[in-house]
Amino acid sequence: MPIKKQLEVMLADAPGELAKFTSALKDEHVNIEAMSIQDANEYLLALYEVRAQTGRRVAPRDYYEAILKESAKYSMIRMITDNPDRAVDVLQKAGHQVKIQEVIGLVLDNRPGVLNRISKRLGDAGINIHYTYGSGFSDSVSALFIFRVSDLQKAVELFPDGTP
Repeated sequence: MPIKKQLEVMLADAPGELAKFTSALKDEHVNIEAMSIQDANEYLLALYEVRAQTGRRVAPRDYYEAILKESAKYSMIRMITDNPDRAVDVLQKAGHQVKIQEVIGLVLDNRPGVLNRISKRLGDAGINIHYTYGSGFSDSVSALFIFRVSDLQKAVELFPDGTP
């Protein structure tokens, strides 16, 4: 089944923090199968700039600047593990707040046009892709991609075994 539990954790953006974070998982034999780390400040800054260009700011500039300053202290980790329930327990014991999201994991052929075909199929079905991340080395036959979508059940119906 392609539905996966994705864990989201805000991690301090400082040297050594990722090592401490992954050490807790390693010590409890939790394997990370996929991971994305996003600089929270970079994301918010891009959103701020888009809002400035479109004139859609809904709060005073000082409010945005305060959030930007605070977000510089953190990174957002999104990850899939081989044992999400154990990972949540381990991370919470280590003092992290963990949010769980259901996502769809697809194993794609690692060749040009496959991601386009998948995104078109989802779009044609009326399913919005909120975000995706994945990878495969250039010499790999396949690549793992994680999708956070607007209608998980409908997406699973399109890809019931996790392959397109």
